[in-house]
Amino acid sequence: MPIPPSISKKHTATAPPTTGLTAALAGHQPKTKKRDATVADLMVKDGAEVVAKAKKRKTEERKRLHHECGKGGTYEDRAILVKKFTANPSKEYIGWCIKEVAVASQMSNHKNVLKLLGCCLETELPTLVYEFAASGCLSNHIFEEEFSPSKKYQQLSWESRLRIAKEIADAIAYLHTGMSKPIVHRFIYSRTIFLDQQYVAKLFEFGLFIPIPLGETHADANVVGYPGFIAPESDSTRRFTVKSDVYSFGVVLFEILTGKRVLDLLKEVYGVSYSESLLVDGNEKELRVYLKANFVKGNIEQLMACAELAIRCVSVNPEERPSMMEVSKELRRIRRFQHYFL
Repeated sequence: MPIPPSISKKHTATAPPTTGLTAALAGHQPKTKKRDATVADLMVKDGAEVVAKAKKRKTEERKRLHHECGKGGTYEDRAILVKKFTANPSKEYIGWCIKEVAVASQMSNHKNVLKLLGCCLETELPTLVYEFAASGCLSNHIFEEEFSPSKKYQQLSWESRLRIAKEIADAIAYLHTGMSKPIVHRFIYSRTIFLDQQYVAKLFEFGLFIPIPLGETHADANVVGYPGFIAPESDSTRRFTVKSDVYSFGVVLFEILTGKRVLDLLKEVYGVSYSESLLVDGNEKELRVYLKANFVKGNIEQLMACAELAIRCVSVNPEERPSMMEVSKELRRIRRFQHYFL
């Protein structure tokens, strides 16, 4: 289901403009047997370049290919993720694809970004090929309902959660400061953070980014994302800054700290299913009490310090939020704490 141009407060969720890649690939294990021709058409050369052989296919074959896209597989024993856009893509979808290729290719050398191996724009539907994220996405490993025996997801320790938070902060900070123009990701949440086989964090989904023009501090655009993760000022004004991403990261940090989804957290704290902000009417004290009562098991000194950082990140006033570079440095400092476990 494509992301609508705006999100009303009545929406409970919106989805990325793909065929459910983040849902279909989470926890999927690569197969070692040889793939069929539809995936073999995407050839990985020299470990980096992906070339698509554009062939005429019958309607039935095209339908079968579309059904298989958005799944993990292998080519020449190399695990890959194939991301294909929805049928009958609009010009807006094509634009998203081109933007994603542009930024993902520049970010691919960052160790905490899902590596783009190549793309094919010659087929009817744009297709992108990424490295395989063997452990699925972050949401599979931090929420209690994902830990049933049938799902076989591994619950992350607090040490791993904190490391992953630091790794994603590094990737976002690079987007904001390491490119020719500051780039706002706009779609940071626990399902766009993937984990490789060693549970190293990989930021994903760059199709919705917007650059901040040189000499400016913001960019105007339609509101996209999931309720609860959108900075309140961006939700109301359609104005995005790098501090919009800081807010989204802060919400992810709340989920990492508690193992609770943000919409569930809002229900427990405020008794509502949606709020423009996690901080309402100066309720920082109430939020601190809630966090302390719902921390995951771990180093209490680290947990308390991360809670303070998360509260700063979701400040209603964007000017009071730290930069992602400051967030990264603070998380590095917090990781040095060694004692006082819950």
